[in-house]
Amino acid sequence: ALATAPTALPPTIGLHNTLLAQAGIVETVLYFETATMAVRVYRSDADLFMNLYNKATDVVEVRAAPAQLVPSTRDQTVYTTTRGEADRFARINVQGETELEIIAADGSVVLQEPGFNAVVGVPSGPSDFRGNNFAPGTPALVLSAEAARLRSGPRLGSTIVGTAPRRAVVDVLDRVGNPEDGFIWYQVIYDGTTGWVRGDLLQPT
Repeated sequence: ALATAPTALPPTIGLHNTLLAQAGIVETVLYFETATMAVRVYRSDADLFMNLYNKATDVVEVRAAPAQLVPSTRDQTVYTTTRGEADRFARINVQGETELEIIAADGSVVLQEPGFNAVVGVPSGPSDFRGNNFAPGTPALVLSAEAARLRSGPRLGSTIVGTAPRRAVVDVLDRVGNPEDGFIWYQVIYDGTTGWVRGDLLQPT
């Protein structure tokens, strides 16, 4: 589980779980947690989708719901999805602050919570994040001096779930940027174990 939130998240919701069940290349655009929820917006081909997991009840409230980017002010990015009788908004501003808001059909606010542990999508090409930048779906070579640690979440301090030795080839599933440490992180599989590795420890084969 992530360092500050021991709750285990179900497959396809949490960032530390295998994403192979979803066809094609799936890349996280925005992920964060709130006191009661975990939110993931991801891109599959050219389409956006949202997952919403209720940590308090251990229930997936929204799974693979079509999402869209909302026209908004320049200082924030907003994704929304409508499922059932409510609109759900996942927001991140230029300072990296996140918020989840759920609004019922009658306009009443069902939930409004600030987020934490946010990570964001990293487009291909030049990036402000440190580390080698390459697309998921590409095998990668471990560059670390000894062994690269596979972590449960895309941040230092998260639980070590395994290691991959220097020169090992790993399969890359996802790519995110962590605004807190400034690094690109990759979700990889090595020897049956799925975990996150910092981008400066990998290069595409």
